[in-house]
Amino acid sequence: MKNLKDFEQGLEDCVGRSTDMRPFVCDGSPLKCHVFIVGFNPATTMTASFWDFWQSGCGFDKKAWFEEYKKDRAARPLKPGKTRRNSVSNTRRVLDWITEAASPYDCLETNIYSLPSDDKNGLRQEARDTTSFTFLLECIKPSVIVAHGEDAIREILSLAPPAHVIPVKHLSRGWSQKAARALGEEIKSRMREAGQQPLSSGFQLIV
Repeated sequence: MKNLKDFEQGLEDCVGRSTDMRPFVCDGSPLKCHVFIVGFNPATTMTASFWDFWQSGCGFDKKAWFEEYKKDRAARPLKPGKTRRNSVSNTRRVLDWITEAASPYDCLETNIYSLPSDDKNGLRQEARDTTSFTFLLECIKPSVIVAHGEDAIREILSLAPPAHVIPVKHLSRGWSQKAARALGEEIKSRMREAGQQPLSSGFQLIV
C-alpha cells in the first residue's frame, strides 16, 4: 500500500475512530517503516486516543505522543509499596536506544495485541485480537521484525511473515544501553542485506 489515505481508512476499519487501542508508534508515515519492533501488548494506558496524534497526509506525531505519554505516567497513582515512578518505562527507554541506533532506518513500534494493560494477564481474552497487527504486516510488508518476549516471538513465528525475524528477550528488563544499540546496528545490517535503502525520516507531508 503506497497511499497514506488508504492506509488511514484501513486502520480505522480495524480499530475504529474512537478507540482505546494503540496499534503502533512511529515518527511520521508508517508506510516508510520497514522495521517492526513487536511486543505482546502496550503496557501504558493513556487518556488521549491514538487518533489525537494522527494527521492525515502526514502520519503519526511521535513527539506530541511522547509528551502526553510522560504526562500520563506522572499522573497515574503509584502501585502499593511504590514510592516513585520513572518518567518513562524500561521498555520505552530501550526502544529509544534501539531506534536511535537503527537510524536512518525507520522503525514501527507495535504489538501483537493493540489494547493496553498493566501486564499480560490483565489483557482479557476477548481483547486478544490481532486484526490491526495483521493489517500492518500486510500493508507495510516489513523486511526486518524484532520480536521481544516469548509470547511475541511465538506469535510472530506462527504467522511466518516473509521477513527476517530477530527474536530477543523482553525489552522491559536485562538490557544495557550498549546491548540495545548493538541490536539497532544489527537491524541496519539486516536491512542492508535485504537491499533496503533508508528513506527520509521525520514528521512530514506525504503527497
